[in-house]
Amino acid sequence: MGRRKSYDRTDVLTKAMHLFWAKGYEGAHLSELVDVTGLNRFGLYSEFGGKEGLFQEALDLYLKSARTAYRDVLSVEPMGIGNIRSYFQSIRFGDDYHGCFLINTLTDKHTVSEVAFDAAQAVHKEAHALFLRNLEAAHASGELPPDRDPGVLANLLSALDSGLSIRGIVSPSEREKDKVAEEALRLLTSFG
Repeated sequence: MGRRKSYDRTDVLTKAMHLFWAKGYEGAHLSELVDVTGLNRFGLYSEFGGKEGLFQEALDLYLKSARTAYRDVLSVEPMGIGNIRSYFQSIRFGDDYHGCFLINTLTDKHTVSEVAFDAAQAVHKEAHALFLRNLEAAHASGELPPDRDPGVLANLLSALDSGLSIRGIVSPSEREKDKVAEEALRLLTSFG
């Protein structure tokens, strides 16, 4: 008869997620993962297949919440600039901000597995598609000038979203972030 598990899998993944988020895949050492999760090395390997498997499951946990965060704000009807503004206002840096785990994973392309990179990229592409849908709605309703290309503007907003994640590490001022996002929206919606 096998030993009964004495841990909560979601708790272990949450703890691992925060360590990987703060230190990256390469920066999080196996000994730290053992310490933070409370699993021994054998347990970590038998449950997750090692560090890479633990990283993937921790990333998947994060990406599920990131996908929900994008959808909850950017899928509200009626779509338009208001949703985009609400999304950027919803970004919070917090006291111990380490960037966005999704963006961190994309920037670590050469150190994370292809599966992890592809999973992060899929959520990033979904967010881009949501920006585009809102911009197309704004274009159709006249919120955007007729000469603006929603596809180009969606690329701009995706770049802004990624950039704010990195900017928050350097200067975690939500007031500054709000000003930058508001100025970007003002520029893309200004007529004339």
